[in-house]
Amino acid sequence: MNDQIKIPCMFIRGGTSRGPYFLKDDLPSNPVERDKILLAVMGSPDLRQIDGLGGAEPVKSKVAIIDKSKEEGIDVDYYFAQVKIDKPIVDTKPSCGNILVGVGPYAIEKGLVRVQDGETAVVVRDKNTGMKIEQTIQTPNKQIQYDGDFKIDGVPTPGSPIKLKFLNIIGSQTKKLFPSGNPLDTIDGINFTLVDCAVPMVIFKAKDLGLSGNETFGVLDKNKVLIEKMNDVRIKIAKEVGLGDVTNSVIPKTAIVMKPEKGNIKSRYFMPWDCHPAYAVTGSMALLAACKSKKTICSEFYNDYSDNGKFSLEHPSGTLQIEFKIKYEKDFIEDISVITTRNARLIMSGDVFVKKSLID
Repeated sequence: MNDQIKIPCMFIRGGTSRGPYFLKDDLPSNPVERDKILLAVMGSPDLRQIDGLGGAEPVKSKVAIIDKSKEEGIDVDYYFAQVKIDKPIVDTKPSCGNILVGVGPYAIEKGLVRVQDGETAVVVRDKNTGMKIEQTIQTPNKQIQYDGDFKIDGVPTPGSPIKLKFLNIIGSQTKKLFPSGNPLDTIDGINFTLVDCAVPMVIFKAKDLGLSGNETFGVLDKNKVLIEKMNDVRIKIAKEVGLGDVTNSVIPKTAIVMKPEKGNIKSRYFMPWDCHPAYAVTGSMALLAACKSKKTICSEFYNDYSDNGKFSLEHPSGTLQIEFKIKYEKDFIEDISVITTRNARLIMSGDVFVKKSLID
């Protein structure tokens, strides 16, 4: 008797993350049953994720679920899931801008979007946050071009550029840019900014946490005292602004800012229990919004309030650059659109096998 079930999937690196991509119809419609399958697919809960596709790091324990959209003007719907590594938890509250990069190529590969000669536009609705994203994928001779010379920091090989334009990004979970109503808050004697733009994120200043700002990724990732201190504040402010108990949720994310060396600002992004080896695309948009607003935790390092241009942030693997257009109403941000360019690579296409005993 066959004690495993097989599920079609593609394994794609999007930006600086990677994971399996599924058609929504290939997974159970019941969220509880679906999450059992996703845990089994990734090999969670297990710190090594040795029995699944997970890579034992948060950036490698992510899943994309895609469906042809019924919404006018939208090609596909994108559902993101962060699979906890050491606990049987699947978090579908946040989104992931890196995994998003692979959605357009996946939609074309699966025939959800008609491919064009030259380049193909794919309009995506992020169902986790409501964001609308317009992707442009290179498709010469009606074939997806993965190879190219466009490089992003955090990935060893270059690829074909994929342009993403993000719309409707303010208030992804709370409908407010500053959920508390303040650009700067204080809890437990620690100043911070909670901003909700593409993703809710709690931003701290490095020196307020006793850091020099020169700590390496490895040092920060292992500093559990630091991470717990930020997590305590994260949990408390989330309750205050109506996000509920986020003890087991990956949102709000957390980040640390410091004086830049060559970019517009230097930052370290946490997921929130681990330091990101590079930076999340959604996190970069939240940081942009905080930088472009006055009297936030970022204001000591950034005070350019122009309404369009380029924004460059320094992260552990290099820099990430995004283009922006901002509509201000007096001194307050009313709307933001962001354009960034990333790349993706199809790693595997086939079936993933799951033990029936793990989902019964």
